[in-house]
Amino acid sequence: MTLEVIQAGLQTTLQGAPFSGHRHIGMPAAGAADCLSHALANKLVGKAHHDVSLEITLGPAEFVVHRRCHIALTGAAAWLKINDEQVPLHRTIAVEIGDNIKIASAASGCRSYLAISANFNHSILLGSGSTLVSAGLGGHQGRALINGDILDFVTKTVPDLPDIETPERLRPVIGDSFIARATTGPEYEDHSQLFSSIWHVDHRASRMGMMLNEPNPGSSSHKDMKSSPVFPGTVQWPANGAPILLGPDAQTTGGYPR
Repeated sequence: MTLEVIQAGLQTTLQGAPFSGHRHIGMPAAGAADCLSHALANKLVGKAHHDVSLEITLGPAEFVVHRRCHIALTGAAAWLKINDEQVPLHRTIAVEIGDNIKIASAASGCRSYLAISANFNHSILLGSGSTLVSAGLGGHQGRALINGDILDFVTKTVPDLPDIETPERLRPVIGDSFIARATTGPEYEDHSQLFSSIWHVDHRASRMGMMLNEPNPGSSSHKDMKSSPVFPGTVQWPANGAPILLGPDAQTTGGYPR
């Protein structure tokens, strides 16, 4: 009773709830990068919002399921196919033993979430089944999946589920342009450039953070400072570099103005 990884893609990990309440010991949050898409996928297969699903970065990805269960895909993928037949995203899909699951690359955005009604056999760390790849902790052997991996299920029986779908009005709009709301940090006196510019995500981007660029980025007027707390969503601006938007795997302290 397993899920076989045929094509793991760029970075596919088990992600669920963040490692909450442990930043004082230097533990990053981790967890799903797109919490809403993750929760919606779990809802469609009868699970709690914080249960573990497969977070697929950019894609494509391919799996074979070796037990009867239900799946759902949400997020950025262009399409989902079962045995080469296209099926909808944001919908409960019944799969049988030996069925092939193919997930396309992201059409827009970055991450997709494959939830499965059967429960994975995975590590539990600090109350979470999420993976922190940078530390080799949690999830499946503390790492991203690779081709040929076999993920065991611990659920012996999976109940039948109704065929449901996410209402259109509740589906996240995933595109290539976003308006982000921000709160000014304590180190900056002049925020005009940050809030008046269009910023582009640089190729230097990961779950730890995304470097932001614009045609004339300039530089911060503040020098590095003593390390202070930072969180996912913090924008750090090094004195001689571009701003960095911190992600779910971000460090817990930093010495750049926020």
